[in-house]
Amino acid sequence: MNGSPEMQERLGFSYEPTLNVSYELLIDIDRIKRHLDIVAYIKGDGFPNCEAFIVGPGQTPVFLGVHVRKGMPATTLALNAGYPMIACAIRLPINRDGSFKGVVGDELARKKKNKREMEYQSISDWNSRFTSISPNSGHCMGLERSDLKGLFNMECLL
Repeated sequence: MNGSPEMQERLGFSYEPTLNVSYELLIDIDRIKRHLDIVAYIKGDGFPNCEAFIVGPGQTPVFLGVHVRKGMPATTLALNAGYPMIACAIRLPINRDGSFKGVVGDELARKKKNKREMEYQSISDWNSRFTSISPNSGHCMGLERSDLKGLFNMECLL
């Protein structure tokens, strides 16, 4: 933001709030059964949008999750809150060289469906689940555009 770096340098503080994101990441590699279990919990300000992914030795990215921003920068960032943004528990089968085999198992979905066995889907189908989410989903764009269109949509106020 204009003037913020100069203000920070001269006064030691700025009107521009910092972005805060923290994460817990647990990774378990089973070399015998050849899979990688990943549990991620990411929290932060809830602004701006957040995405998390892992890239394997074969350069294949796999999304851990996404979060669409809440509120506006002036209010959301000033709170410096630990808002839950992403939670995931996935299994990635791996080849001998450690590269991903091409499928993802979702442990949270398995538990939610109360199933005994984990179901797998292709990495591309898994990733498209996250890349197809609108970056403005459920967000009050009227506040950012400084107009009233969409401002009183009750869904965006929740």
